[in-house]
Amino acid sequence: MTAARPASLDTLLDHVAEHLVADEQPAPLSADDVRAALAFNADDRDQVLATLRDVLLDTTATRTPEQALAAARIILTAHAQQLAALVEAERDETRTRWGLNRGSRGLLTGYSSARRTIRTYADRLADEQTLAEAAGDQVEP
Repeated sequence: MTAARPASLDTLLDHVAEHLVADEQPAPLSADDVRAALAFNADDRDQVLATLRDVLLDTTATRTPEQALAAARIILTAHAQQLAALVEAERDETRTRWGLNRGSRGLLTGYSSARRTIRTYADRLADEQTLAEAAGDQVEP
């Protein structure tokens, strides 16, 4: 003969089970998670590519369209900054190699223009992300 469990024990077990399931839910992907991944991959040969890999492979984090857009903005901003730095390095190398003369002036101007365009794009993405985060902060209680 077995003794019947008290009703309060069943209630307690149900409550614990609910919290265990709730605790096992993965944390949603946040902008700070993406920035942390960029920082973590700073020493990687291609920091942005490694971060994109990590974010895409993380199947445990839940993602809303807004969170995915935030991740894309942050990663694309870092990528655009990387491209601008590459263009600037190429411009500096060309100027060091050939100097500033009639033949190189147009090429150097093109490099500078491309770098400014890419940096403008990166700045626009960063500004959009800042505004989105500020709007998100205002919406939450």
